[in-house]
Amino acid sequence: MVFRKVPNYIVKARASYQLVRGVPSDCQAKVGKKKWKQGGGKTINEARAKLPEFLSWTDALIAEARGEQLTNEEKVIRQGDVEGWSPVVLAEEANPQVGMYLDDGSPNPAFESMVAMAEAVKAGKANALLSSEGLLQARRLDREPAPRTFQGWVKALDAFMAFTTKSKPFQCTRADAVAYKDALLTRMGRGSAKTQLAYLAGLWTTLVEKQGTGEHIFKGLPGTLDETTKSKALRAAQSKRNQSFEPVIPYEEWTGSIYVPVFQLLYFTGARLAEIAGLKAEDIHEDHISVEWSEERSLKTANSVRDIPLHPSLIKVVEPLSNGSGHIWPRLMTTTKTAGVEVIRWGHNLAKPCKKVTGIRPKDFRDRFATQLREHDYNQVNIQRLMGHSALDTNSTYGGKNWERYVEMIRSIQ
Repeated sequence: MVFRKVPNYIVKARASYQLVRGVPSDCQAKVGKKKWKQGGGKTINEARAKLPEFLSWTDALIAEARGEQLTNEEKVIRQGDVEGWSPVVLAEEANPQVGMYLDDGSPNPAFESMVAMAEAVKAGKANALLSSEGLLQARRLDREPAPRTFQGWVKALDAFMAFTTKSKPFQCTRADAVAYKDALLTRMGRGSAKTQLAYLAGLWTTLVEKQGTGEHIFKGLPGTLDETTKSKALRAAQSKRNQSFEPVIPYEEWTGSIYVPVFQLLYFTGARLAEIAGLKAEDIHEDHISVEWSEERSLKTANSVRDIPLHPSLIKVVEPLSNGSGHIWPRLMTTTKTAGVEVIRWGHNLAKPCKKVTGIRPKDFRDRFATQLREHDYNQVNIQRLMGHSALDTNSTYGGKNWERYVEMIRSIQ
C-alpha cells in the first residue's frame, strides 16, 4: 500500500488514538527511552490536529539530545506565555544574551524577531515551529497527496533548504524565496521552476497555518513564472510543423515483448502509462476499461477517474487479461521510500521496450490520440474528459447520451 490507513506517528488504541515517535538510536541514552508517546484524542481528526505540535516538541528534544542549539524563536515558544509578562519581557527571559540594540544603537533584528514571536505566543497563535519533516507530515495529512506528489514536495523542500543553508523552514525569508526562484531559472525552464515554486508555496501555506505565525514567503511567486509570449510563440510554431507520433511499425506487427498488450491499450485509449500498467483484471469489462483510484496506483487528478470504451481492435487483446484477479502486470510496479512514505511507480521502466517494439515512446501514444480526435473535430471538453484531464464543462461527466459519443470517439482512432 502507498499509505497506511492510520498515518505515520498515529496509532489506533482500543478507544482512542496515540501519537508515537521512535527516539533516534543516537539520542536514546540521553533521552532515556526508545519511544515518545502522547494521547492523540478519540478521533483521527483530533490526532491529526495534535500531530504538528507533537513533532515540533520531539524535534526540539532530538536537537537538545544531539547538542544542537535551539533558535531564539524556539526558545520563546518553549518558554510559553507567562501571566503578567509583556512580549518584551518574554523575549528577554527566553534568551537574555540577545540585546535589544546593536553596538551602533540600532534595533537588533534578532531581538525584534523574538518579540514578534512572543506577541504571537501571548495571542495564542504560535503553536509550534515545524521542522522540515514536521512540515511535510502536516501537509501530507491535510492534503492526502498521491505518492508522486509527496515525493515532489520532499525534493522541492530539500533543495530549497539546502540552498538557504538554514536548518528550519520558519527561518527562511522572502529574500531567500526570491533568490531561489532566480537560481532555479538558471538551471531549468520556466515551467519546471514554476512547479517547484508551486510545491513550496503549498508547503508554506501549511507552515503558516500550523505555526499560527510567520510570513508566507512564496505567496504569488509561482504566478511570476507564467509562460512568456516568446515561449508561447515558439510552442505555436513547433505545433504548426505538424509533428507526427505515428509508430514506425504497424500495431498489428508488434512483437518481442510480453508487454505488447500494454502498448496496444495505450494506442487505442489515450490513457497514461501508469493507468494502463497498473490495471487490474477487475478493471477490464466487456465493452470498456475502468480507471479507478487504488492505494497501489494513485491517479494524477480526480478527473482521471473514468471509463474508456474499448476499441474493436482491443476486444481480443483484453479477453485473456480479464481472467483471474488483481494486477495484470505486477512486475511493472517499482517501490521506493521518500521521507518514510512508500512511493509506488507503474511502468516507468517500459520506455525502452516500447521504443524498441513500436518505434515511439509511451507518451507519444497520448499525443497521437489527442491529435486524431482534434482532427475529427470532436468537442474539446469531451476530449479532455476521455483523456482524464480537467474539463471546462462540469456537465461533461460520463453517462447517458454522452457515452455513445465517447464510443464514437474511440472507434475513430486508426
